[in-house]
Amino acid sequence: MLKRIFYGSIMIGVLAGLFWLDWNLGERAHSRSCQWPLAVVLVALTAVAFGEVRRFLAKVDVPVLTVSGLIGAEVLATLPFWMQFLPGAGLAATDLLAVGGLIVAAAFLEQMARYRVGEALRRLAGTALAVAYLGVGGAMIVSLRGFGVGALVMFLAAVKAADTGAYFVGSAIGKHKIIPWLSPGKSWEGLVGGIGGSIGVTFLVAWAAGIELAWWQAVAFGAAMTVIGQFGDLCESLMKRSAGVKDSGALLPNFGGLLDLLDSPLIAAAPAYLMLRAWGVN
Repeated sequence: MLKRIFYGSIMIGVLAGLFWLDWNLGERAHSRSCQWPLAVVLVALTAVAFGEVRRFLAKVDVPVLTVSGLIGAEVLATLPFWMQFLPGAGLAATDLLAVGGLIVAAAFLEQMARYRVGEALRRLAGTALAVAYLGVGGAMIVSLRGFGVGALVMFLAAVKAADTGAYFVGSAIGKHKIIPWLSPGKSWEGLVGGIGGSIGVTFLVAWAAGIELAWWQAVAFGAAMTVIGQFGDLCESLMKRSAGVKDSGALLPNFGGLLDLLDSPLIAAAPAYLMLRAWGVN
């Protein structure tokens, strides 16, 4: 546990530096390109995470198109950043569909050029999973930055506070398992602890960042991020159990792979975006 706290503190420090850079180079200067530090980091994270998803699929003999798959995941994950520089800045639904169509075409082209008919359906299906899981989740995280650095920090803090609260409460008093065949460590008691921690952190960050949320909105946001974030963790557990591995990788000491940290935010980002947009947060 001491090692987890040590390495966790280092990661929090790096993340704080990223947000400081983002705010100073962009938001404080009123520049529309203020998302670029986040976009650069997301490119690197997506590349690593793509390798971990590919490892899952390889364990069950499902191949992946490495070129079109990686490029597709990178483009989709950072799409909200790049679209701001196009005429009539903004991301429309048709823009997203057009980019998705190009990614699909690129995958078919790579399959034909490199492998012809061999395992075409399996390879295309595996590639589609990797691109959708990482690309859409990453894009929604970047989109949350559009509400301001504070909103993005609030989202990440709420999700991770839920993980922390669920872990400690579940370890201390957790007896009633949520879904033992998939994740034996998760308990209903831990879920309640995660909700409490997430709600508390949401109130704290919203107050510190000057985000205007009614009390019930902060409660709803914290509770939703806990439940959906835990579901995101279960989604990765499903892939790991299917692949027969304990961790997604060994990149981070005492934490496992990168996906072991990103699993909750990747799934929770879209609901968080819809909630903040519905509430008119800016």
